[in-house]
Amino acid sequence: MRLHRTLPQGNSLEFATFFMNRGMANRMLMLGLPILALVLLIIFSATGSSIEGILDRAIARNAHLQSQAMRLAVEQVLEETRNQLLILAAGSMDQSDMTNRLRFRAKAGGLRYRELAFEGLTPDKRYLLVNSDGEVVNVPMRQALASPTGPFHGIAAEHRIGHVSVAQPVEVTYSMVPVKSGNQNISLQVLRFATPVQDADGVFLGYLMLSLDLRELRDIISAYSAPNAPIAASGSDVRVRTLFFDRDGWMLFQSEAPDSGLAQRSLATDAVRAGFTGAFGRPGFNAAFRPDPENINYWNMVSDVQEGKPGQIALAENTSLWSNSQMRVERVSYVPVSFSPISQEDSIVLGGLAVLDTSFTTTRTGVQLMGIYIGAFVGGMLLLGLSLWWLARQTSRSVNAITEELEHRNTIGEDGNLDLPQLPRELERLKVGINALLERLRHAAEARRLRAAEDNALAQREPVPDLPHPEDLPVNGLIGTSPAMLALCDNVRKASQVMADVLVVGETGTGKELVSEAIHRLSARGTGPFITINCGALDENLLMDTLFGHVKGAFTEARAPRKGAFLTAQGGTLMLDEVGNAAPKVQQALLRALSTRRIRPLGSDEDVPFDTRIIAATNASLIDDSQRGTFREDLYYRLAVITINTPPLRDRKSDIPSLTVYFLSEALKAKARLKAEASSAAAAQPAAMSVAMPQISQGAMTKLMDYDWPGNVRELKNTLTRALTFCEGGILFAEDIQLGHAIQGQGEIILNENSPAAPVQESRNQQNPPCEQDFCSAPPAEGGTRTNGMPARVPDRQPDRQPDRPADQAADMAGSGDDSEFAMQGQQADSPARQGDQLQGLGAAEKLNRRIMDAWPTIAAAGSISRQEYQSLAGKDISMRTAQYDLQLLVQQGLVRKEGRGPAQRYVVVGK
Repeated sequence: MRLHRTLPQGNSLEFATFFMNRGMANRMLMLGLPILALVLLIIFSATGSSIEGILDRAIARNAHLQSQAMRLAVEQVLEETRNQLLILAAGSMDQSDMTNRLRFRAKAGGLRYRELAFEGLTPDKRYLLVNSDGEVVNVPMRQALASPTGPFHGIAAEHRIGHVSVAQPVEVTYSMVPVKSGNQNISLQVLRFATPVQDADGVFLGYLMLSLDLRELRDIISAYSAPNAPIAASGSDVRVRTLFFDRDGWMLFQSEAPDSGLAQRSLATDAVRAGFTGAFGRPGFNAAFRPDPENINYWNMVSDVQEGKPGQIALAENTSLWSNSQMRVERVSYVPVSFSPISQEDSIVLGGLAVLDTSFTTTRTGVQLMGIYIGAFVGGMLLLGLSLWWLARQTSRSVNAITEELEHRNTIGEDGNLDLPQLPRELERLKVGINALLERLRHAAEARRLRAAEDNALAQREPVPDLPHPEDLPVNGLIGTSPAMLALCDNVRKASQVMADVLVVGETGTGKELVSEAIHRLSARGTGPFITINCGALDENLLMDTLFGHVKGAFTEARAPRKGAFLTAQGGTLMLDEVGNAAPKVQQALLRALSTRRIRPLGSDEDVPFDTRIIAATNASLIDDSQRGTFREDLYYRLAVITINTPPLRDRKSDIPSLTVYFLSEALKAKARLKAEASSAAAAQPAAMSVAMPQISQGAMTKLMDYDWPGNVRELKNTLTRALTFCEGGILFAEDIQLGHAIQGQGEIILNENSPAAPVQESRNQQNPPCEQDFCSAPPAEGGTRTNGMPARVPDRQPDRQPDRPADQAADMAGSGDDSEFAMQGQQADSPARQGDQLQGLGAAEKLNRRIMDAWPTIAAAGSISRQEYQSLAGKDISMRTAQYDLQLLVQQGLVRKEGRGPAQRYVVVGK
């Protein structure tokens, strides 16, 4: 029985429960891997310490061998110097002979031997020769005696023939020595050797001195300290420093990098004495340094060297091996440097060599060894783990086959039995039980899914709770409580407090005109007029006349003066909608008017001041248009004193419930008002009507919230109006909401109705007003049937009306007349020039309204017509804007063409 929880009886039971809940492979791994790990740890612990000790001794022996090799090389140079001095002492002491001998050795050995001095029994029997850059120079006796460390101040040797004495290393400077290039100072750091001289008869003649350049010894230990030395400590990456010190503990010089500049470097001890405190400057050797007595390791090393003992100092835990740990040293190997005054006799200790291992070879080797141990441990664990896993997999293959088949059947939802090869008897019984259990679980899951689907469908048809009440929403204000709308309302409030011009930017249908009206209503000009001009719906001349007006007689048809929108909105607000579509000439006139706050009507010679606030609106990026050259940049900065962006509906979907309630209530009010007017006209008395707003289902609200609304609030309003039309009960369901392509498909069905359906539609139109059928605001002239029997044209979208404005003012200002919305729709010409009765045959009549169809025979007979003549012909007191639209529609259909400009413009029938 499988246990799924830890038993509470104790630790042993908890471990047993955990072990029982593991698979077969996990159990084998849990038993085998700890045993292997324990065995490997025992082996590594037993062998690790011994291997580490062996490696440490080998590294120490190698370091000691390196220091011994350095000592032998240095002592060999010292013995060679002794032999060279004895050879010179056996010859003639004549100065010229000595000069030739020293010059010969300078050519052979370079700068190894720097001084050769002879001090006879009388002052005139002494001289000093110096090897200066390969040139043998005779130093005048005055300069030689003037140097306090000169050779004649300290030559002292035994009188035994063949005995060579060695002095302490010294620094000497000879001033103003004449050389080939002139007089110069010669500075040397040398080790001097001296021996007595006798003639052939055994008569003592004096002392002969030969000095060895200490840089020669420095170059030797530098070569042996380099990574590519003949005997290196361990590998090419080892970093070794070697120090030469005298028997008194004075640090004299250190090894340097054996590069091309080594010969020019002076002796130094700055690297090896880092962190030490002590005394600088031994008498006769200013560059020497001796540490203070508290550096116990250093002075123990010096003591062993004085006794002629080599040794090593290893790094110990929590101690400083060298100085104060400023220079990190793992091991110090030291050896004494000895010299034999006479061959085959006891030697004396001149000083010592200390080899400092700063590469931590032992530590790095230990880390590498630990890495090998870890690799071996991980490899062994991995190999054994794979072996145990393979064994467990082979053992549990039959069980896994049942498990995998069961998971596969549950995934794909098959109802058949498990299709497996022959299994052992116990597993066959298990398979039968599993098949029965799977079938029961499958039936139970199906029942749960059906219940959940049913519950969800019922929930989607339930009304949305907590919707706002229509009376709680503003009547003519901005609706919404989303952050975007709250920010917009705050910007509107701020903009209304100042009189600066405003630019409202937003997509089509986001309520730019409502924002403009709100700014006007809240401002100090709220009692003044608010006029809207659609700059994209008028051509250049008509827009200029609409904005700036004209005086009487400005052109042929100007029988009366016209004030224009700027002066008509005096004391109020003028909204310029779609200002980005204005022609360049209009843009220039607007820029001048906004700059000077004065306009000049057409035909006038005087500028007229105006007191009107300008609010411009656009759905395009004017700054981008200005960069492309389609909009004046200076006009943009004149308009954009204050810029307000209207958010698209997709960015404030939390406002959709409030907007839905508002638009539904407004549509119902309009429907009730139309029915009341119809009833009042029929009964000659008003009839009060109350229409209840339908509820909104959860599915309908979800559908509204999930849509992106490319047409923004205007599309939402039209969608809800259409949904209310098709709603037959007291609640709007999701199927009543038609979005996107569903609307276009329905529109095509309406436009392509067959002729038998037309009389039915005509009869309906005769019985009920069009506004009662689809809650539109278009006049009956656009919604009924035509006299020629063709069905009425279904507009692509309905124009927005301002019910609080006079109809003639709205039409005259070209913002919201009967056909103002259709002026922005570009239509393609269907055919070449056609006239008279050919309209219906060519299909052009389907795109023309009733006014044009009634006036067309007269226009075709006359051959041409002006806008004023068309206004008189159409009658019904149509506005100039509506006449302009009708004539433009004829031009788009290829029936007429425009000739002339301005007031003298005429529309000529094509073919006349």
